[in-house]
Amino acid sequence: MNAGLRKLILLPVFLCFLQCADAEGIRPQWKDFCPKGLEDAEYKEIQWFWPEGTKSTQAIYNYWAERRMEFEKSLAECDSIQGGLNNSCYDELRKRQLFVTEQYNKDIQQKQISNQVWRDIHDKGSSPIMINIFMK
Repeated sequence: MNAGLRKLILLPVFLCFLQCADAEGIRPQWKDFCPKGLEDAEYKEIQWFWPEGTKSTQAIYNYWAERRMEFEKSLAECDSIQGGLNNSCYDELRKRQLFVTEQYNKDIQQKQISNQVWRDIHDKGSSPIMINIFMK
């Protein structure tokens, strides 16, 4: 086989390899959006008799399990798009997941601030100085 024919045969194979490698590189993965350790979180109904700490922890697991199901559904839709147009779908999926994760983190931060303000207000009301004043 001459060199020109060999190049002509290898060119489409090489281009396909590059396109497939590029598609894999741009295809989002759940671990890129989910906190470490919650990648495989399982949804479970929260039971009324569970301790509060268990309930709040399971609520976090449930949130990330639901997000993963939504992500996988959207990813399957992007995978089904033909003709190389799925790259823009992957990009939109990535942007949406980053936005939702950013909003989630802002909400968590706001709750922490609110809880700290509440603790600060209530801790002042039960300080030893105040107790001593009322005991006179």
